[in-house]
Amino acid sequence: MKNINILYVDTCLDVAGGQRSLIALLTNIASQINFSILIDETNKKYEQELLKAGISNDSIIKIKTVSVGGRALGGLKLFKNVLSKSAKFDIIHCNTFYDGLFAMPAARIRGKKTIFRARCGIDLSNHGYIDNIIYNFSTRILANSDYVKNTFSRVSSDLNKVISLYNPLDMKFQKEINPDAFNFKHGFQESYVIAVVGAITEVKNQMEVLKALAKLNDTSIKLRFIGEPRSTDKDRNYYSDLLNYAKEKNLLPQVEFTGFVSDVRDKLGDVNLVCVPSDREPLGRVIFESQLFGIPVLASDSGGNSELIEDGSTGYLYALGNVNELATKLLKVKDNNHQLALDAQQFVLKRFSPERTYLEELNLYHAIK
Repeated sequence: MKNINILYVDTCLDVAGGQRSLIALLTNIASQINFSILIDETNKKYEQELLKAGISNDSIIKIKTVSVGGRALGGLKLFKNVLSKSAKFDIIHCNTFYDGLFAMPAARIRGKKTIFRARCGIDLSNHGYIDNIIYNFSTRILANSDYVKNTFSRVSSDLNKVISLYNPLDMKFQKEINPDAFNFKHGFQESYVIAVVGAITEVKNQMEVLKALAKLNDTSIKLRFIGEPRSTDKDRNYYSDLLNYAKEKNLLPQVEFTGFVSDVRDKLGDVNLVCVPSDREPLGRVIFESQLFGIPVLASDSGGNSELIEDGSTGYLYALGNVNELATKLLKVKDNNHQLALDAQQFVLKRFSPERTYLEELNLYHAIK
């Protein structure tokens, strides 16, 4: 019986890992709760991804948070909107810092319980007073890794309200790992494909992989960037920097930029290795989706990555910023990584089973209602 009502607030202007994680959650618990999701009306991609996932149009509330003066005025509109709509909900669940800043105070004024989904360590976000507002106005904070949870010690020594709850697996990525096909794939090919999946943004650190590729001077290795820059000048400039570097180092014949991809699996079929070079990645869903898909992963030892990878056993780690080590480990793309891929898939299935993560979140809703 649906006896709990939740308003999810996610007015992000892009579609990235946080939005995909929320969609995965909703598609798996929609039958057990009553909910609406409030999004920014200008984010048509997000709206389409929600509809494609089976979220009904009636469940989607749209407001405009962008104006000539930026998003501050939109924040006031968000505050008023949540203030008026929260009466019929038990819990207001915020998915970004922006939403937490404006929606959670409105919800608490109405006496509602609030959840903030922390998908980024506050050591990286460095929001200052905003982090204090998030902490003080949340009933519970759901951190997507132990690393993210521990960063809240900057705000308070009392972390009782902060819970580590991993992002749920998206089981559509699960793929049988056939050893014969794997042997063929890695034994008889003229080129090897390394994919870097995620928004083109400085914190994702794509430049480090380009620099490592330049050091290898191996034209059999191809690099595929799956994603697009977010809607900021800073990210668009970073994308230009990547293109210019690839051109300067004569890497363009080896490098592909796919742009936005709705279903990442469409671009993973011929991939031999996924590289996650992020600086302080909270807990990259790219890692466990790749592991679930049967592709070995090489990641920086930063943030929550080491919670997902045991070096040499369930993937590979390199020291963030060490381009020489990264270059050497990129050559792992040529190894037969069948057993490692198999072990990694079993690891994520056991530790991040959707039944476990969805159930924990549902139990939390009922506990704080």
